[in-house]
Amino acid sequence: MNPVLLRLYPAGFRRAFGDEIAESYREATEGAGRRARLREAADIAAHAVRLRLGLGSAHPGGRLAAVTAPFALAATATYAAFNLIVSAADWYAMHTAGTADDFGTFPTLTNGCHLLTLIGAVVALAGRHLPGLLCAVAGAVGSSATFLFWIWPLPPGTRWDLAGFLLTPVLVAALPLACPPDLRPARRVRGLAGMLALTAWAVLLVAAVAVINPPGVGRFPWLFGVPMAAALSLAGRRAFAAIRTTPQLACSAAPFVLTMHFTGWVDSEEILALLGALAVAAPALRLWRGGGSGTVTPT
Repeated sequence: MNPVLLRLYPAGFRRAFGDEIAESYREATEGAGRRARLREAADIAAHAVRLRLGLGSAHPGGRLAAVTAPFALAATATYAAFNLIVSAADWYAMHTAGTADDFGTFPTLTNGCHLLTLIGAVVALAGRHLPGLLCAVAGAVGSSATFLFWIWPLPPGTRWDLAGFLLTPVLVAALPLACPPDLRPARRVRGLAGMLALTAWAVLLVAAVAVINPPGVGRFPWLFGVPMAAALSLAGRRAFAAIRTTPQLACSAAPFVLTMHFTGWVDSEEILALLGALAVAAPALRLWRGGGSGTVTPT
């Protein structure tokens, strides 16, 4: 085993379990190919980094990350779906009016990245956590990178003003990477056919929301609210049941608040209303969990 891998661990943990880790690595890679050795080394490196950052399953930070992860994925799916819906709705309106034209290279590439993000987040929420999460992060990075082509010609001061717009979706998409592997939710959809059906449902929902425009319903509540409700339903009741403290509630809501604020689709009054709702929900959660102690109840 490469000694550099062991040095990634904190000194105390390395002294206590270094020999055991090295032996486990030897057994796992004995007779294995290069790909298997690289995968095992990556797992060890990731575990060491989590321990150094206090994000292991035995640490409060790791448990908090596990509670927050499905809501970060839901926020990522919602934002990607929202962007696809806005783009598709505009194209549909122009096509209906007979003024539709080709999107062009960069908008098409951006929409492709949003689609990759949506599918990745949906697959991760369904239980294929790592492959779906990597796709979601790649799509978020790609969509933000394509926006740079539009933003770069602007004055330097304006570019910094838009930094939150570019970075927030990427950071929210990457947040579930902090979830310890042993605290990830169990797979909810099994088999390739189930995954394909779920991704087809997500794409069809985007198309339906883009075409349907009920009278009397605001553009943002409809185009953002419907995907958000669908994503939260996909996260499932177990994700909500895991919220047991006020910090967990705040961190679970933060991906949605940050996404809506920094992407500019929600004004300050709506953000304040959302924060007010959270302020009301926090004591209600404490009362519902019994006693308002703010401690995590073992399950």
